[in-house]
Amino acid sequence: MKSFLKNIIWMFVLSWFVTTAFGQGVTTAGMNGKINDPGEGPLIGATVVAILMSTGSQFGTITDADGYVHIPNMDVGGPYTLRVSYVGYEPYEQGNIFLTLGQTYRVNVDMTETAIVIAEIMVVGRTNDYNIIDGNRTGAETVIGVEQIEAMPTLGRDLTDFARLTPQASVSGDNIINIAGMNNRYNSISIDGAVNNDVFGLAASGTNGGQTGGTPISMDAIEQFQVVLAPFDVRQSGFVGGGINAVTRRGTNQVKGSAYYFFRNEGLAGKTPTDNERAERKKPDPFTASTMGLRIGAPIIKNKLFFFLSGELQRDQTPQPFTFNQTDYRGNATEAQINSIRDYMVTNNYGYDLGGYTANTRELNSDKILFRLDWNISDKHKLMARHSYTKNEALKPSRSNNGYIAFYNQGEYFPSVTNSSAIELKSNLSGYSNSLMVTLTSVRDDRGQMGDKFPSINIEDGTADIWLGSEQYSTGNKLDQDILTITETFTIYKGKHTITVGANLEYGKTYNLFMRRAWGEYRFSNIEDFLGDSISNRYRLGYSLVDDVPGDGTKAAAEFSVMKPGFYVQDEFQVTDQFKLTAGLRVDIPIFLDEPMAIDQFDTTLAKINAAGNETYGAKSV
Repeated sequence: MKSFLKNIIWMFVLSWFVTTAFGQGVTTAGMNGKINDPGEGPLIGATVVAILMSTGSQFGTITDADGYVHIPNMDVGGPYTLRVSYVGYEPYEQGNIFLTLGQTYRVNVDMTETAIVIAEIMVVGRTNDYNIIDGNRTGAETVIGVEQIEAMPTLGRDLTDFARLTPQASVSGDNIINIAGMNNRYNSISIDGAVNNDVFGLAASGTNGGQTGGTPISMDAIEQFQVVLAPFDVRQSGFVGGGINAVTRRGTNQVKGSAYYFFRNEGLAGKTPTDNERAERKKPDPFTASTMGLRIGAPIIKNKLFFFLSGELQRDQTPQPFTFNQTDYRGNATEAQINSIRDYMVTNNYGYDLGGYTANTRELNSDKILFRLDWNISDKHKLMARHSYTKNEALKPSRSNNGYIAFYNQGEYFPSVTNSSAIELKSNLSGYSNSLMVTLTSVRDDRGQMGDKFPSINIEDGTADIWLGSEQYSTGNKLDQDILTITETFTIYKGKHTITVGANLEYGKTYNLFMRRAWGEYRFSNIEDFLGDSISNRYRLGYSLVDDVPGDGTKAAAEFSVMKPGFYVQDEFQVTDQFKLTAGLRVDIPIFLDEPMAIDQFDTTLAKINAAGNETYGAKSV
């Protein structure tokens, strides 16, 4: 604990001396451009204000000596109203502007000295001017807004359903997102700047809690998310495939909310697909998938303080029916003998209920809560604080077939809890801007056995296998992750130059336990030997070499900490109104903070072998 606190204190101290970004994405949008008098050149000192109409939040600046305007750290979404004023000139106003995540909206305004009365003009649609050819873009990307999220069909209500909109992305298997042909574990996923990808890399989906099959956040809580590929912007890093950056909804001056309920079963699904035109297409086995939730956003103090709250419950059940057929079954045992195994385990001094083997239902229960506060401290300073809690709980009994009989307890019970917090302070001052973000993500994956602690038992039955008791890989299997990040970004606006310097410090602590067969595994040659109390033909046991604790709680686990500081500097040079040159340098330094423990049995150097004589090296087995 002292070591953990020491590392955190060291990182905070370091963050004051280095002024973003290792493995983080963006959470904001911005504006830049130039204000001109068509006849006289750039206007110096013109007042430029962008007002987010839904919250009254104002983002403003004045033009510099070259007439350039820079407004960073803006909230995504809209509508915004842009107002430009200068003494002796007709005020300029443009409304209905919407900003997308990571976008820098281009503002070029020619002011007029005399007021011109024109007829009323009605503008229909949204203004964002975020075209494919845009000097402010930093590479290939896809931005998905709340309108697309609400309008597009989705089965899993997951980020993967919308990542498909990225041409370079493909989704396969258990929500595996491959971007630009890279393995999904090379992706980076962040929500409000907080790490939400499975850093350890066990989940196929690449998200926290993904091993359960659950999702990390309710899609109803997402305002926008962005998928970027190889951006030439040194502020974004930590991925080779793609970066997925999401921001959550926020409260507004209007009370807004929704309540929803989604339901699916086999009657709402199509028949099984097949490549064989002669094969009979069948309806899927019965299942139920239901999701209900609500969200509400409202002002606490109008134009000043807002809250957003989202809650969602998911309850999925997938039965796995199996009918025993003596003709098709590849083993030697009869149905009566297999059924007698359960009675034998309950009555023969064990008192252990195996459960059934013909209709083992898989279940997924997911509870998600998110709360966010937004505070307009002043026109120059904005503060956001958000916390989310996600609990995914999966029950995964194995499914029996004609060559494999698995009783209910021969499966996984997998609870996963993720707590994620983010605090961001954004400041826009004359000539420079600053953004400070602190995030903390805690993940607790605790895969365990179903039912009481009991050895795993394998009965060889001809060319079939019968399994009962605890699932051998789930008896000692736990993963704890804590990830703290501090991101400090400082940007200076100097004429045609936008100079950004910063650092991102990420500290991660991991505890990973994997003790196979912690309660032992017995194998019997046939069902008669098992029911007749014969000695097993094989017994295997996993155990700790450092303590006498079996399974969870043992010190026989991998524990390590990693510090990942990243430093960068970047200059965006607006050579002309149509040409911008960006140059930057970034350095990332992964640091392991722990020395690996020496294991004497693995020392196979010649000197060690000569000293030990005929001693045999290797792990002991029982």
